[in-house]
Amino acid sequence: MIKSLKSVALLGLILVISISCDNDFTNIESNIQGIKNFEATSKLFPFTAKTQNFTPFSGGLNDEKGVQTNNLNGKVFGVYKNPTNGFGATVASVISQVAPLTYNPDFGNINRTIESVWLNIPYYSTLESTDADGDNTYTLDSIYGDTDQEFKLYIYRSNYVLRDLDPSSDFETTQSYFSNQGDLFESVSTAADLIYTDENFKISASEHTISEIIDGEEVIERITPGIRLNLLDAGPNSSNNNVSFWESIFFDNQDSEILSTQSNFKDFFRGLIIKVVPVDETNPNGSLTYLNFDSGSIVFDYTNLEEENAEAAGETYDTTEYTLEFNGNIVNTFNQINAVDHDGDEDNLYLQGTDGSMAVIDLFSGDIQNEDGDLVPSLDYFVSKNGKWLINEANLVFYVNKDLVEGDEPDRVTLYDLKNNAPIIDYFLDGTTNTAQPEFSKILFSETLERDSEDNGVKYKIRLTSHITNILQNDSTNVKLGLFLVNNINVTSGSTIQGVNNDDDDSTLDMIPSTSILSPKGTILHGYSDNVDTPLRAEFEIFYTEPEN
Repeated sequence: MIKSLKSVALLGLILVISISCDNDFTNIESNIQGIKNFEATSKLFPFTAKTQNFTPFSGGLNDEKGVQTNNLNGKVFGVYKNPTNGFGATVASVISQVAPLTYNPDFGNINRTIESVWLNIPYYSTLESTDADGDNTYTLDSIYGDTDQEFKLYIYRSNYVLRDLDPSSDFETTQSYFSNQGDLFESVSTAADLIYTDENFKISASEHTISEIIDGEEVIERITPGIRLNLLDAGPNSSNNNVSFWESIFFDNQDSEILSTQSNFKDFFRGLIIKVVPVDETNPNGSLTYLNFDSGSIVFDYTNLEEENAEAAGETYDTTEYTLEFNGNIVNTFNQINAVDHDGDEDNLYLQGTDGSMAVIDLFSGDIQNEDGDLVPSLDYFVSKNGKWLINEANLVFYVNKDLVEGDEPDRVTLYDLKNNAPIIDYFLDGTTNTAQPEFSKILFSETLERDSEDNGVKYKIRLTSHITNILQNDSTNVKLGLFLVNNINVTSGSTIQGVNNDDDDSTLDMIPSTSILSPKGTILHGYSDNVDTPLRAEFEIFYTEPEN
């Protein structure tokens, strides 16, 4: 499947390069230049669309299968309760490997004392303003749910080995980890150690400050919003401390092989589990955002006799800090609570991110009336127009079911070729790519959700002109398509579904866009079923030009 995805992506790149000599985006009507007599019209074609879950539905813990989450370009953290009934709540936790920046440290041997062990993982945020006192105001780039609601936060030392390579492939491919493996990581057999507890945690856009008196003056260090915890304490809900725990990790291993290489350290200290639990698990609530592990760290701050003597003599002494970074495998795990199974629904299409659901679309499925008034297979009718029709535009339009959706709809969807696990060719031909602002990227291929005057979602529109033209003119296969939510439409990498392989059956869903996993929201669209009223029924419309004889 990865080879297929790369092949389609390469084809798209070649096509984009072939038209790059033109400063304007490709004119879809350029192939009718010179024709004087023509009629432009359109025709609606039948199709089928149904909801499909990413994984077999169990409605909560211990899902039979999960989606791959150790290859995502971000990590989700917190609790998000979708306002629309049927989607339930998503609880997102993380397990991550950590490793020192340097090795073979010298902590000293006399009067060694730990001052702090700061865990810092920023949220993605934007600085809005700075006042006269130097206080900064931030907004989080993405925040979902109710920030006034608390949830429980637990930090564990993981004893689960996260392998880089898959032993089932003779260590020739990377190991995949999945959204349903949270219980495995915390299982009794691996004896995860709880080192921090906060049962009243909130996601906040406030900056963190550290005040210190230096040479008689107050110096304030300012740190961007994020998870910032002193792991030397066991948390606000515990009277214990972790001094002996961290001494056993660092001081006791000075001059040992454990702190000599990354692989040795990771085998000894196998990572941190950042676990989220709703305050009320029967009616979960809270807020959810993304963690920036690339800028995260654990800073082990200590003192020793050498530093004390240097301070007493007024001399400069090297900072006694030892820093770890988050690297290697970082895995999101999800728990879906109070979700309802909508798999196979054709009247309504339930689209949700994380390990949720999408819509499977089969174009030209059904009969259509020909010029003689007879019902014929729609694909046969369409193919018979080769050489007779010039395709100007082809669209799929889906209307939001306002009777069911309670707001907070996602802005973007994308359309994938499910056989090759890649966006359709129109995605690659869209020259509106915007890497700085993904919400404005690929807007000719996939328009941003149209909203009404009250900011409620109305419809999504996807253009698939080149995809349809290839079926007509180039004898391309009419493959099944997948309609997915997207967090960042520029990202085209795929995530596998645990234990699924479609080598023998191209209709089997075995991979989904990784960007869809990072979209926690959900929406409900009217399908193409006969049970849907015509004004709201999904539409597959082809605009064409038929030259007159």
